[in-house]
Amino acid sequence: MKIFRLFSGVLLLVSLFAVTSCDLLNGSDGSSNSSSSSSSSSSSTTTKYTVTFDTNGGSYLSSKKVEDGNALEKPTDPTKKGYSFVGWFSDKELNNEYDFKNAVTKNITIYAKWSIESYTVSFNVKGGNETIPSQTVEYNKTLTKPTNPTKDGYSFAGWYSSSLYSDEFNFSSGVTKNMTLYAKWTEIPKTVKYDVGDAIVDMWTDSVGTKWIKIGVPVTNTGTANLYTKSSTATIETQTGQLLQSVSYISCYPECLKPGETGYYYKETSCDFNETNIKVSFNANVEKASVDVIRYDVSDVSISAETYGGIKIIGRVTNNTREKAVLAQVAINMFDSSDNWICTRFTYIYNDIAPGSQDSFSMSSYAFVNMTPSDVAKYEAYAYPNQINW
Repeated sequence: MKIFRLFSGVLLLVSLFAVTSCDLLNGSDGSSNSSSSSSSSSSSTTTKYTVTFDTNGGSYLSSKKVEDGNALEKPTDPTKKGYSFVGWFSDKELNNEYDFKNAVTKNITIYAKWSIESYTVSFNVKGGNETIPSQTVEYNKTLTKPTNPTKDGYSFAGWYSSSLYSDEFNFSSGVTKNMTLYAKWTEIPKTVKYDVGDAIVDMWTDSVGTKWIKIGVPVTNTGTANLYTKSSTATIETQTGQLLQSVSYISCYPECLKPGETGYYYKETSCDFNETNIKVSFNANVEKASVDVIRYDVSDVSISAETYGGIKIIGRVTNNTREKAVLAQVAINMFDSSDNWICTRFTYIYNDIAPGSQDSFSMSSYAFVNMTPSDVAKYEAYAYPNQINW
């Protein structure tokens, strides 16, 4: 019983404390003592504007939102094929460049300005005769087709964008990069064709009574292949066909003839007949050259009177090749003021001539006692190696 009464007393004290506490908090009239302030704080909303990027055909840029009064952050430059980016402008006419330090206070559009790129096109004629200047062309504009180049022995087959000649260039297509165009050539089939002129004959008797005959026969290369002239023969007859003399080992000067060139088969020899009304039948031995036509430079040619009659010719030969010149041959064809052939003189240079070096030569026409330097109005000089046409 004592325990129960003690527990009841404790419950009574707790209840009294709870009532007293509530009265103190709420006041005697039961209203709350805590002042609950109802503050109506208004949340302020920040204004933002839209900036649109018109790239004028360039890569796309999404628009940006910028708070009122803030500056626009400059975006990454857009790209446009064939054009260089110049900058951003505030007007469609692209007169006023946009200042990214300015505050944004409204919705705006800014416009990209571009500068068209230019490209250089070069022409490689691949051994052609002409040099074709390069052209500068704006992006996607067409190229002006140059006049077709030329190359000896070849026909022009077009311009190609690769040195492998895989793609022929189309001049109606736009240029989009720096490039080189390569000329393609088709070799013209080489034809062996030549014209043998009439024999030029002169006869005379020298100071010791020896009778001489001089024979010159022009040979012109009228084909497209280089010609090689081999030793030939001639027969001397009367007008009625009586054989007077046979002449062999007649050589041509120069030995090899390029297309369009004229060489002269030439021979001077003693004769043992008195007939003057003669005719000469010449048998030319000409074939296509299998060797290259090599010519050394001839300079400082001088024609003067020989001490014992006739003329003397001196000059220099320069080896303009990369190979040593061994037993170089020199030939001089001489002509009068009417371009008629007079005679040919020929000699060897027995010293080897190193590449880039030179040596001199001298030759005389002692047999032609009646010939003087004034008879020679012009000459053609040739120097070349001793070659065999295999």
